[in-house]
Amino acid sequence: MSVPETFEYKSIPVPLPWHSEQWQRLGLQLQAGRCPHALLLTGPEGLGKRQFAAAFTALALCEQPRAGQACGECKDCRLWMAGSHPDFLQVEPEKPGGPLKVEQIRQLGNFVSRTSGRGGARLVCLSPAEAMNVNAANALLKNLEEPAPSVIFVLITDAPTGLLPTIRSRCQSIAFPPPTVEVALQWLYSNGLEEPLAQRVLTLAGGAPLLAAELAEPKSREVREQFFKDLVAVAQGTASSVSTAGRWETPAEGVELVQLLHFWQHWLTQMVQIRSCDLSGDAQLMVLLQRLPGSSEQNLQPVFAFYDHLLQARKGLLGTANPNRRLLLEELFIRWAKLFA
Repeated sequence: MSVPETFEYKSIPVPLPWHSEQWQRLGLQLQAGRCPHALLLTGPEGLGKRQFAAAFTALALCEQPRAGQACGECKDCRLWMAGSHPDFLQVEPEKPGGPLKVEQIRQLGNFVSRTSGRGGARLVCLSPAEAMNVNAANALLKNLEEPAPSVIFVLITDAPTGLLPTIRSRCQSIAFPPPTVEVALQWLYSNGLEEPLAQRVLTLAGGAPLLAAELAEPKSREVREQFFKDLVAVAQGTASSVSTAGRWETPAEGVELVQLLHFWQHWLTQMVQIRSCDLSGDAQLMVLLQRLPGSSEQNLQPVFAFYDHLLQARKGLLGTANPNRRLLLEELFIRWAKLFA
């Protein structure tokens, strides 16, 4: 089957502190033998949906669960941790950011139609679900419409609107909202982040703790700072929109283009808040604000329009249309430069 190399864990993952409600509800369904044949885990990036799915699939396969979690010691758990459990299949794009191909989905039939290798449930974890194009989604739909006994599909998505309505309607949706700021910060502190940095990256991550932890990594901070410097250079007219777009068409390893656009949106939101409320802000943002023409709220209309362009660009990157990244960035940087002309 055309799927990535199997994963391997040293231990069974556990649900995160802000997963308790979802975990309890699903655990009760599983214990009562009423678990839906298809689950759709939805919510913004960085909330631990994949960790939740890993913990759940291990629990569903475990021979002797303890305290509502997989024991981590039985043969099923050992097979799961080794990535070689015969009744578990993880389907992901062949390369990061790539599509889930129709061939991958069609070959699921071989897995779901065979007899369980261990005599229990069979689990299929598919992520990110929005990476399927229409043909792949239709192929999956056939499996969801006529579910094989004891097979549970777990779909994970950061962008549920990128899925066919017919896919969503055949799954039990489990929403993962961001935790409270207090819970998120406590988790970040417990993972070694100091207070000023933790608060800053949590805001930048939109309240998603795992994403915040990633943004605190030195490499991510370096890339983010360079991207902001390039935005300032384009706004000041000291850098070309086209050449700058070329440099960021493929961001550094570990940083996705859609994430850079999210940072861009965040900075733009801060600029609007500072200008609208007559506040003081970050010195770098103030440099950009000073270059914006006019000072009235009406002068912010082009900024709002540009924000909409950023939003549409992100949606395009998250969907299955596969837009030309170079042209998309060139258009954004050209529009950005015009804001300060």
